[in-house]
Amino acid sequence: MILLAGGIFWVSSCQFFDASGSDMQSKTTLARVYDRYLYEEDIEGLMPEGLSESDSLAFLQNYINVWAKDQLMILKAEYNLTESQKNFEKQIEEYRNDLLKFAYRQQYISQNLDTNISLQAVKNSYKSGTNDFVLKENIVRVDYAAINLEAPKLNEAIKWFYSSREKDEAEFYDYALKYAYKFSLRDSTWISYDALRKQIPLPNENKEAFIKNTGLTQFKDSTNVYLLEIKEYRLRGDKAPLPYSREIIKNILINKRKLDIINTLEQNLLEDALDKKEFEVY
Repeated sequence: MILLAGGIFWVSSCQFFDASGSDMQSKTTLARVYDRYLYEEDIEGLMPEGLSESDSLAFLQNYINVWAKDQLMILKAEYNLTESQKNFEKQIEEYRNDLLKFAYRQQYISQNLDTNISLQAVKNSYKSGTNDFVLKENIVRVDYAAINLEAPKLNEAIKWFYSSREKDEAEFYDYALKYAYKFSLRDSTWISYDALRKQIPLPNENKEAFIKNTGLTQFKDSTNVYLLEIKEYRLRGDKAPLPYSREIIKNILINKRKLDIINTLEQNLLEDALDKKEFEVY
């Protein structure tokens, strides 16, 4: 027998026999609470790998203590609760039925759901105003670049960035590819202001005022110059633009389809049962 360090639980070997007295199997017993036993095979695969001997014993001791507390609590409840308090058959049946319904609905949905949502359907939902897509954060569409102050032709590059001429825009794009360590150009994607702040050091105070009053701007720190153009913005509380809401709308429309599928399934089941006299109301 092995006594666990600091504990009161014993590890022993027990022989089990069938009714005829023949030897059936041998199990290693780790602990006992009244007539309930914890065997070594019950914890197979639970022990983390790579533990030292002392850590393994500590893990085993803790597992046994948790197991013992559970068994003692269960036994205490069995002894102290009335038969009606211990009768969970109805709850178990209801829980099983809920699981069955959920599993069947999920299977039926997976077999019948069309997840393709057309752009026109998204636009129609957006325009209908059925869903109020109010922004909870400030969002912007921007061009920006972060360039080291030692980069060549920096002043000329800054002029290209500020220019609206197509040739200059192309020049700056090529320049950014070579010398900017971080940039986003020609991108129609909306981004939250806070997410943009993780890319370039924008002010954290008076965000709305900065967004509204900033078009083209530049600012520096000790190593870099940051070029920024806020092309478009929406403030918190405004209606979100369609591109920003597209995925949200798609999910809403898919969830609506799921509900329609379930409602149709349940109605069809009811009507079919009525037609076949499998469901009757007396």
